[in-house]
Amino acid sequence: MASADLYDDGLQQAQQAIFQTASMFETGSVSGYRPVVAELGSGYLSASRVFKQPFCGNEEGWGPMSPFRYDFTPCFIDVWVASVAAFGILVGSIAVWWLLKRKQPTPVSKDWHFWTKQTILGLIIADVAVQLAFQIASYRDIWYGDFRVYTTAATVVSLFVIFAIQWLEHSRLRNANGVVLFYWLFLLIALAVKLRSLISQQIYATNLPYFVTYCVGFGLSVVEFFFEWLWPKKNSTYDALVDEEECPVEYATVFSLLTFSWMTPLMKYGYSTFLTEEDLWGLAKEDTTKSTGEAFDKKWQHELEHRKNPSLWRALFGAYGGPYMLAAVFKIGNDVSQFTQPQLLRFLIAFVASYNHGNEPEPVVKGAAIALAMFAVAVFQTTMIHQYFQLTFVTGMRIKGGLTSSIYKKALKLSNEGRSAKTTGDIVNYMAVDAQRLQDLTQFAQQVWSAPFQIIICMVSLYQLVGWSMLAGIGVMVFMIPINGMIARIMKNLQKQQMKNKDARSRLITEIVNNMKSIKLYAWGSAFMNKLNYIRNDQELKNLRKIGAGQAFANFTWSSTPFLVSCSTFAVFVLTDDRPLTTEIVFPALALFNLLTFPLAVLPMVITSIIEASVAVGRLTSYLTAEEIQPEAIVVKPPVEMVGEESVLIRDGSFSWNRHEDKTVLKDINFSAHKGDLSCIVGRVGAGKSSLLQSMLGDLWKIKGEVEVHGTVAYVSQSSWIMNATVRENIVFGYRYDSNFYEKTVKACALLDDFSQLPDGDETVVGERGISLSGGQKARVALARAVYARADIYLIDDCLSAVDSHVGRHIIDNVLGPKGLLSSKTRILATNSIPVLVESNYICLVKDGEITERGTYRQLVAMKGAVFNLIKTTGQNDSDQESLDGSPSGSGSETSTVIEAASSSQEKEELEEAQEGLGTLEAIRPGPSSSSYQAQKPRAGSMATLRRASAASFKGPRGKLHDEENPSKTRQAKEHSEQGKVKWSVYGEYAKTNNIVAVGVYLFALIAAQTAQIAGSLWLKTWAERNTKAGSNPEVGKYIGIYFVFGIGAAALTVVQTLILWIFCSIEASRKLHERMATAIFRSPMSFFDVTPAGRILNRFSSDIYRVDEVLARTFNMLFTNLARSGFTLVVISFATPAFVAFIIPLGAMYIWIQRYYLRTSRELKRLDSVSRSPIYAHFQESLGGISTIRAYRQQDRFELDNEWRVDANLRAYFPSISANRWLAVRLEFIGAVVILAAAGLAVIAVANGAELSEGWVGLAMSCALQITTSLNWIVRQTVEVETNIVSVERVLEYAQLPSEAPEIIHRSRPPVSWPSRGEVQFNNYSARYREGLDLVLKNVNLDIKSHEKIGVVGRTGAGKSSLTLGLFRIIEPDTGNISLDAVNTSTIGLLDLRRRLAIIPQDAALFEGTIRDNLDPGHVHDDTELWSVLEHARLKDHVASMEGGLEAKINEGGSNLSQGQRQLVSLARAMLTPSNILVLDEATAAVDVQTDALLQTTLRGPLFANRTIITVAHRINTIMDSDRVVVLERGEVVEFDTPAELIKRRGVFFGLVREAGLLEE
Repeated sequence: MASADLYDDGLQQAQQAIFQTASMFETGSVSGYRPVVAELGSGYLSASRVFKQPFCGNEEGWGPMSPFRYDFTPCFIDVWVASVAAFGILVGSIAVWWLLKRKQPTPVSKDWHFWTKQTILGLIIADVAVQLAFQIASYRDIWYGDFRVYTTAATVVSLFVIFAIQWLEHSRLRNANGVVLFYWLFLLIALAVKLRSLISQQIYATNLPYFVTYCVGFGLSVVEFFFEWLWPKKNSTYDALVDEEECPVEYATVFSLLTFSWMTPLMKYGYSTFLTEEDLWGLAKEDTTKSTGEAFDKKWQHELEHRKNPSLWRALFGAYGGPYMLAAVFKIGNDVSQFTQPQLLRFLIAFVASYNHGNEPEPVVKGAAIALAMFAVAVFQTTMIHQYFQLTFVTGMRIKGGLTSSIYKKALKLSNEGRSAKTTGDIVNYMAVDAQRLQDLTQFAQQVWSAPFQIIICMVSLYQLVGWSMLAGIGVMVFMIPINGMIARIMKNLQKQQMKNKDARSRLITEIVNNMKSIKLYAWGSAFMNKLNYIRNDQELKNLRKIGAGQAFANFTWSSTPFLVSCSTFAVFVLTDDRPLTTEIVFPALALFNLLTFPLAVLPMVITSIIEASVAVGRLTSYLTAEEIQPEAIVVKPPVEMVGEESVLIRDGSFSWNRHEDKTVLKDINFSAHKGDLSCIVGRVGAGKSSLLQSMLGDLWKIKGEVEVHGTVAYVSQSSWIMNATVRENIVFGYRYDSNFYEKTVKACALLDDFSQLPDGDETVVGERGISLSGGQKARVALARAVYARADIYLIDDCLSAVDSHVGRHIIDNVLGPKGLLSSKTRILATNSIPVLVESNYICLVKDGEITERGTYRQLVAMKGAVFNLIKTTGQNDSDQESLDGSPSGSGSETSTVIEAASSSQEKEELEEAQEGLGTLEAIRPGPSSSSYQAQKPRAGSMATLRRASAASFKGPRGKLHDEENPSKTRQAKEHSEQGKVKWSVYGEYAKTNNIVAVGVYLFALIAAQTAQIAGSLWLKTWAERNTKAGSNPEVGKYIGIYFVFGIGAAALTVVQTLILWIFCSIEASRKLHERMATAIFRSPMSFFDVTPAGRILNRFSSDIYRVDEVLARTFNMLFTNLARSGFTLVVISFATPAFVAFIIPLGAMYIWIQRYYLRTSRELKRLDSVSRSPIYAHFQESLGGISTIRAYRQQDRFELDNEWRVDANLRAYFPSISANRWLAVRLEFIGAVVILAAAGLAVIAVANGAELSEGWVGLAMSCALQITTSLNWIVRQTVEVETNIVSVERVLEYAQLPSEAPEIIHRSRPPVSWPSRGEVQFNNYSARYREGLDLVLKNVNLDIKSHEKIGVVGRTGAGKSSLTLGLFRIIEPDTGNISLDAVNTSTIGLLDLRRRLAIIPQDAALFEGTIRDNLDPGHVHDDTELWSVLEHARLKDHVASMEGGLEAKINEGGSNLSQGQRQLVSLARAMLTPSNILVLDEATAAVDVQTDALLQTTLRGPLFANRTIITVAHRINTIMDSDRVVVLERGEVVEFDTPAELIKRRGVFFGLVREAGLLEE
């Protein structure tokens, strides 16, 4: 009681004092300083004799406000200091424990910087101890029980703890400890408040020594704080241990982490120079794909082992949940502080109101405190929310990295049935789309609890303001939620449909790009263009329009919900409550409603995001649990040592492609192969030769039996898998490069000639899927890869069919045969080539999945069974045998290709000895003994000394090491990424495609909507002020009605704006852009596809078009809306407090400055992010193509490493790019906080100085100011988003302006309808090259082909045989000269006219996903009878009839459900459909077995083709021996052209080729 009386007395005294000294300055209400020395109340050092209140011996008691001064009481002042001391002692002790337990000390010398810091700290401790002495001296009677003494003592203890931390951190941390920094920061704040209080008590008058001591201590603390924080630690001893590419985030101080200052160096650097990959930091240890992948794998394995249906959610949470939970803590901090602002706003309005209408004005210091509190809360909120964001993004990044790595690893283990359900495109989508979905979810998932939490806080705050009227608002919300949910569901279905359409389109584009050559040869461009346009315009964009309309409706409900909530709440309040609806209620309530919009708007997004993610999780779970290859399908044993030992064994094996079907591919197989033997597997197309080899690799599902494989395996697949790398990298294939053996390999595989023709020799980069090599070259590179691998067992799937016969001979002699490089290895060859059978040790014939005949060549020939017939059909029976064996392997006419593999007999013996294990076997496997062995007997180039290759020598990605030094002609041009600002012309072009009028209407609707919103708030202000004056609520109807009109009007305008934007602008634009790009791609010359990887083209069609379709419009909309909003806000604040205008310019300058820094850096980071993303997918797609090869060589680890490397390279750009957003946001929101401080502070100053300022204006201005931070932030973010996404328009336009090939139809010169009726072909001095800058592939070719002649074209690989056919179709244009058909110069007519009238059977049969009918006749111009008849002639009728659906039977992607031979037959059928008199056969029968070949040859020579001119490019010389004339090409020139008989007589080049193939009867 006494204290209350005392308080009243004190107040009266104080007020009298105030009225005597009227000016504000003299009352010391702000700074605490009073010029007049007069003691008010009792000072800090005064104490009574007895405790009036517990623990406080001061007259004023616990307060908290002093009754005499604008100040806290002396006891309460120390509560702040005490809490800091407690923080130091408790948290500091934890920090000490952490430093000792978790951090290892490093030997760092203690330099003068360290000693200075610790000395100052010692002085501070001494200083505080002196203060303690002063206190004990002053409170003589009661010091042992006074709180102030305890506080100072605790401070001393806490300083000792801090001393310990600073001592320990010197050698254990690279940065200042966070606890220490925060301790000093808080201590300084507490001491500063105490200092103001001491000044206010005028201690300097009563006890100067204490005051001086205190000030010295305060000063030293400031110095110590800056020393600890800003003085960079010298870490010389660290520099040695540090990887230069480390990420600064790992050793940034806590302030730097909170403000993201560790990003500043990169932002500055990015501002002055264009960033490239080299400028990026490394990743933090725990963010690398290696560690994230391992974390996920561990949890996922645990799920698989312990649960019947494993949950991907649980695995992800277990692997990455830690930091994510920490993020939740930050989120709570943010949510709570967010709702403090409206409460503070209430106090501010009350403060302003106290200066009006003769009320009692409140002390100015209170107003200042409110303004500062608003500022502090804003800053705190900023730090919290961005720590939260950073953690969620980093978690997202880890999830993406971990999943990508797991998806890749899984792909290498998928079995055939696991693979058959999922096309390559689908699997790439798991990586590109589904992992991305889960990454996006991390940003939203926390909202699941946070949004309801925010809504609850909001409701409680509203209840305090308006009582139960808030239930009206809740009612509206509850009513809106199902509506929003329904819209979300509709949108969800539309989105799903959109995904399907997108998939369909990207699959089609993939096929089109991959098979562009065939499309051009068959002149099917328009048919495919129509297909594409149908999917794009009639399905995708139609659906997109629906999405746009749905979006507009959703926007309406979202933007009107908060408004309806506020409208209904105010209406109910006015009608039911007696209180007037004053500004003190209206504006805090408005601020709360504004805060409500976010959780309400975000909830539906969260729900959709969760649904999308759960779909993705479902898809990924089914993929990650898909069938893997049978681990026990083959048993790998150590290699055998003696020649003749069994190294491959299959005992009664039955195999199937799919374990869930009962169709066996191979049944009851018994097969064995021995070291040093060449075993051949022969059989017709589709009999199961390749399947037999794959069963030895373990790729097939083993139903019963056993398979043993001794040693390592090298595998050559039938369609060679070539990586997008240099030829050398393809051959060396991740093993150690050994020049000696490499040379041998290359010679043996007859690649030397090709190297001399390739632009960069073996450093030539072959494009994707080996696009720049001919079929034969690909096959030989794949073979060389196998030879170079020095495996124990070679499984070779028909590598001879793709090469010319004389090269085949060479390979047999030097690689496969008894004298070849591999003679001491186990070789198993699936083949149809007869010359090899002669050399083989063992032959087995596969028929319908069973081995029907087996034995040596002589036995089988003697048996006169199926193999004998096979040989006879080739016209090689026993009588030629001798000539074949006796054929010399190197004769004068030969080029230098054929070289004996073993250059000296000594080396040869060495090889064999090395491999037969005469004491050298250990040396093949690297082990301790090998070195001692080498010491005894040095070797030249023997295999014994070559260690087995390992993935250990893998350095970074392939092709990275020598990119920069020697720029080569064929390296793919790095993907062009525009640097710097996107040109305005791109925006102009985009606006033009949008329809300018619509854009104008849109902008008008936008500004109108914003105006209506502001008008609504102004109207509220008028209404509230009217009520305050009246003291009740007059004219309710009028005010509510008008307010309602404004709100609904604004929402309706929003809808108009969205609809116009989507339907008339964005979709229109993306339709035109896609169409232009697709047309350009179809019209591009073939050379464009040779130098551009398919992934790059697909990227434009998938991600860039997606952005143009869906992202751009959204970002533009957000940008314009926020611009309008913040513009209006600034106007309102300036109107309320005109002084604010002065702030706009410096703040604006600062804003623009930060934004410019950010724009440049962020733009480059985003570009680097997107450019580094395509290699991940390209590599993934490439690996999917060669899975069986990678597995056969057991190189999974190396490819996984490569993938990890690529993902890391992408994350290195992604991490700074998200951190840059945080960097920017923290800084901009600080500007926003300054705006809040300025608006509030200026209002306080204005009213304190007696200006007329109504609380309505203050309320309106502040509720706008509270929103401006988000708007400012969004503006910059959207500017960058727009720039980043407009890049997509730029890239699409770049492809839309690609140079095109000659026109399809030239109307002035169209050939006659029946052309070319005679089928005469003339080459007149014709030369051509593939593209500018490359050498001529054909030089001065002059040929005259008569009507209906059958012409054969022969020559070694790379002599220009295929180029001749490409020239005929004008896939390559003439450099000089021309080609004329029936005397029409082909260069003068349109391409379509030309290609439609020629028929071709190309080298690689391209099949499309779809039906048999689509594949034969995509334009649907022929009827069923025609199709069946050509299938019959192509010997395919039975097979097609047996498939489900006949002509409508499905063909998988790339024709993978037909064997290679059958695919070739399909293209034969296509050629028959083309009504042409000229037929070109390009190595057409390469993949077909001998019998089918014979049938085909009879078809081609039969009546169907009798009156056509046929030009055959041959590999097997026997196919053209009966031609009318033969063209022999060498190095692009025609060297011989005559009848075969004549050419043999001449004994020229042709003679040599024929003799090599063993077709001469000598």
